[in-house]
Amino acid sequence: MNREELDRHLRQSTPREKEVLQGIPLEELHRQDTCRFAKAGQGTYLFEESLFMAPGEKIVVSRQDRYVEVLPHQHDYIELCYLWSGSCSQTIEGKKIVTGEGDVCIFDTQAVHSIEPGGENDILVNILMSREFFDSAFLSRMPRQGIVSEFLAESVTKSRKKQHYLYFKAHRNSRVREIMEEIISEYYTRDIGMEEVMESYVIILFTELLRVWRDETRKQASVSREVQILELLAYIEKNYETCTLPQMGKAFGMHGNYLTALLKEKTGRSFVEHVQEQRLKKARTLLETTELPLSELIPLCGYNNMNFFYRKFREAEGCTPAKYRKEHRHTL
Repeated sequence: MNREELDRHLRQSTPREKEVLQGIPLEELHRQDTCRFAKAGQGTYLFEESLFMAPGEKIVVSRQDRYVEVLPHQHDYIELCYLWSGSCSQTIEGKKIVTGEGDVCIFDTQAVHSIEPGGENDILVNILMSREFFDSAFLSRMPRQGIVSEFLAESVTKSRKKQHYLYFKAHRNSRVREIMEEIISEYYTRDIGMEEVMESYVIILFTELLRVWRDETRKQASVSREVQILELLAYIEKNYETCTLPQMGKAFGMHGNYLTALLKEKTGRSFVEHVQEQRLKKARTLLETTELPLSELIPLCGYNNMNFFYRKFREAEGCTPAKYRKEHRHTL
């Protein structure tokens, strides 16, 4: 499906919307909801995975019904809400948030939220994900890209634990729109290999949302130290092979002791620990994807002492580089 076909499909009236347009009393719709969903306490309802996802399904796409309020509820799955068009007013954990076209919200299982009735042009698309898939996709795969991505993923995770939802102002990001179109199109087309393709697109989407998070962070003057941390980590990620603490301190106009203390405070790791981690990430990648002999591989990771590299690698992985390569070697 192209965007025009998708748009037409998403604007078709659902059975529930037809009932509203035909004049069924809203009280009757609410009564049906209260009978369908289990109570979660304190006047909220639980939307259960079994009602929306077939056994074994990891990702489901569902367009939100318009014209009718969604009562306060939470889920036992992860929900990603993408506003295809129009606007959407929600109350999330007691806070009213109006999302615009292109924005994304991710709700954890503990997030209580309600949705006000939408108009004809207010198209909200929900991506339902099993908890197991979300945790493995978002929390396990993302950090392997580098220390900047790892820091961002950890920041997002802490925010998710604190308030149980994430709000990405992604309306300026054309890539998010394109990826969402691919996910939705893949789901409704139902072609061969649909599940695998959707999972891959979701991983790409999460990467793009991390970039949105980073860019929004940089715009907020109140978190200038967070911006500074991102720049410090980016410097290490780019120059880890040769950079030293005095060189980095000179580049940022900071005393080395202050710089490493700041890194330790905000990330839990010192300058040396970050450099070692980035070098070991490069070593793991080369061991997994190349047949380079260790005598050539080790200098590429920024080490000039083979014994020191062996010791650090064993401390980190619990095995020798040769054994790691044997167990993790990717087939070319």
